[in-house]
Amino acid sequence: MATTAPSRRAAPSTLTRWLPAAATIVGVAVLMYLVYDPWYLNYDARYALLWAQDLWHGYTPEYTADYAPTPHPLQMAVGSIALPFGVHADSVMAGMVLLCFGALVWLVFRLGTELFGTWAGVLAAIVVLTRPAIERDAVLAYQDLPFEALIVGAALLEARRPKRGTAVLVVLAVAGLLRPEAWVLSFLYVGWLWYGSGAPLSQVARWAALAAAAPLIWFASDWAVTGDALHSLHGTAQLAESNDRRRSVTQVPYWGAAYLAFTLREPLILGVPIGIAFAWMFRRRQGLLLVAIVAAMLAVFAVGPVFGLPLIGRYVRTPAILLALFYGAAVFGWRLLPQGSAQRRRWLWVGAFALLLSIAFLPKQISMLHSQQQRFSRDAHLYRDLRSTAQSPAVLAAYRTCGPLSTADHRPIPYFRYWADGAPGTVGTVRGHASPLGQVFLEPRRTKYAKAFYKVNFPKAKAPKRYRPIYQNRSYRVLASPSCLAQLPR
Repeated sequence: MATTAPSRRAAPSTLTRWLPAAATIVGVAVLMYLVYDPWYLNYDARYALLWAQDLWHGYTPEYTADYAPTPHPLQMAVGSIALPFGVHADSVMAGMVLLCFGALVWLVFRLGTELFGTWAGVLAAIVVLTRPAIERDAVLAYQDLPFEALIVGAALLEARRPKRGTAVLVVLAVAGLLRPEAWVLSFLYVGWLWYGSGAPLSQVARWAALAAAAPLIWFASDWAVTGDALHSLHGTAQLAESNDRRRSVTQVPYWGAAYLAFTLREPLILGVPIGIAFAWMFRRRQGLLLVAIVAAMLAVFAVGPVFGLPLIGRYVRTPAILLALFYGAAVFGWRLLPQGSAQRRRWLWVGAFALLLSIAFLPKQISMLHSQQQRFSRDAHLYRDLRSTAQSPAVLAAYRTCGPLSTADHRPIPYFRYWADGAPGTVGTVRGHASPLGQVFLEPRRTKYAKAFYKVNFPKAKAPKRYRPIYQNRSYRVLASPSCLAQLPR
């Protein structure tokens, strides 16, 4: 029996299908790299890299360090992937998050296309790409970016095939290793799958096991490191109190709305309600999917203060991104209506008005993005000076001979310890009497870079007068006690 040769068109068609996605993901990441040149990572990401380094050096990760952030299991695993690149680990970790930003932009386009048409998807993707708040999170390698991409990806799977089941739960389980909001979405989704399905209890149990996987892994990780399975909850609440962050239920309505507006900016504040109205009238099932996810995530944000958790703008980024899809519907939803109809003509004018809002805002938008680029460049100077300080032979000699080292505030702790390749417990801060004063003291100098970085919260702590400088550069200086100086080689 003759066999048919495999078609040569299969490979090109597959390549053609995936090429736009790959080009968008890589293109967005390269664009961000060229514009912002990221490498120094935010505080949480630096700690994730540092904790991964602790593990690979045989130490227990220092989750209970002074002012340590919430540990995110998947972020620390990604840090382990970046570590083998040595001095380039920072850039590798930043690059991976920028690729996730590119994936987010592509997935928003695909979800918008699925719900409201191609042009609505294109506009929503452009909105996400150009929001200063989202760009900031991407450039500083916040774990929120891959989380947002995973949530939008899960929504896309569900939009393409309602009650899809296992695939959606797997994506949400991965997202749940980055942020706990995904736990709530997972269990709500299990309830939705069960509702009216007549599925056997064995199937429901498998779905529930997938939904429980992320929280169980998180709890087990916390317990293995600290002996407290709820360390992330307790530590986050304690850190919020130490940093005097907003964490009152009465503040939720104002700050929830303010954070959404800060992310979306002025044109979308007016355009999104128009898009929601359009979806209610003409694409109700598609719109309800977005509304359900947004409502669930905002409910988690609102309940957080009950458990002592803070109100932070990044916690509503994902709902803001999903709401941006309604702006695409406001501007281009008319394309879904019958040609020649009065409704199509009316919504065409409504869409033109919504689009003009963004065009009028363009000069301010460009100015904000330029200011953000300047701020990243300015802060990069400060971090380069901190790295130079941590790697200075004089500082390293004092640190290793007389440690632990004290800092005037908590922010340099993970950076100094990572760049100095220090062990857990060898760097602390005198801020709030978190740790005793060490014989080596690191403090920022009152230069323009440091003052701009700290703004009104410039550290007040100073080294005792008997301490003597052993190193300084543009932004930092290090002092040592007389007993430490006596131990150092001359």
